[in-house]
Amino acid sequence: MIFTWETHDQRLRRFMKISPLKKLEWLRQMQEFTLKTSTKRLNMIRRKLREDRAIKRGKKP
Repeated sequence: MIFTWETHDQRLRRFMKISPLKKLEWLRQMQEFTLKTSTKRLNMIRRKLREDRAIKRGKKP
């Protein structure tokens, strides 16, 4: 049990100790879950936002 609040720096250090491979795996699992649970409408909205951001950065979708 944590009896004191951790500072912002302590929290960053704790997260930095996690390996990049584990972070990427966690992100992939989150993406898969989001895709499985999202409706077609939500996926369409996400795709449209992704395309709009790509256009603003000067990249083709």
